Amino acid sequence: TLSDIGPDVAEDRRGKPFVASVGKCFQVLKAFRRGQTDLRQRDLGLTEICKLSGLDKSAAQRFSETLVTLGYLEKDPQTRRYRPGIALIDFYYTFMVSHRLAQIAMPILIEASKVYDTTVNLCELSGTDAIYTVRIPQAKASYGTMLAGRRVPAFCTAPGTVILANMPEDEADAVLAASDLRKITEQTLTDIPALKAQMAEARRLGYHVSDRQSQAHNVSTAAPVLRLDGRAVA
Repeated sequence: TLSDIGPDVAEDRRGKPFVASVGKCFQVLKAFRRGQTDLRQRDLGLTEICKLSGLDKSAAQRFSETLVTLGYLEKDPQTRRYRPGIALIDFYYTFMVSHRLAQIAMPILIEASKVYDTTVNLCELSGTDAIYTVRIPQAKASYGTMLAGRRVPAFCTAPGTVILANMPEDEADAVLAASDLRKITEQTLTDIPALKAQMAEARRLGYHVSDRQSQAHNVSTAAPVLRLDGRAVA
């Protein structure tokens, strides 16, 4: 029962039940995302996991070894460093087979990629980021443009802009307020009034073109996927 678990069970800031040990387990897994450089996934030692997860050494070791036992991390017996385990792919598969929007969008994305000979994506909002849930690459696409799951800041990307433009203003304002509004390229807008004007223009046009705001040599176009009430879901 919950009463048997003791201090491991608490409430989060919204008053929802929260199991601290589960949260710490995911802090360890998220450390590997934070430790990623470019497209190369670094193996992490225990000290690095501690730094990136915010856990002390004892806790980081317990959770890391538990994840190794479960198959979600792998450990090199020589270097004693950890890397993501193949069992993690189960989460993506479970998400995708139950994701109705992706099922509907997939044939449309494939056709668009063929017609326009370009990479086509389905993006959704996750916190302050736009996350690529489906990616249909063109024939000459680089490895990085083939990978679903990549996160990019919503405020300076085409998909993020159209999603924010078509959601309640107070919610969009909250996303901008929580975002790290730093310049990624020389063209990146970081001024909130300018960003809100850009969102208003995207809402008026029904699409947005991001010209080198998130990548120095990249221009991308996005249009929102809207619910019946006009709110963007992707």
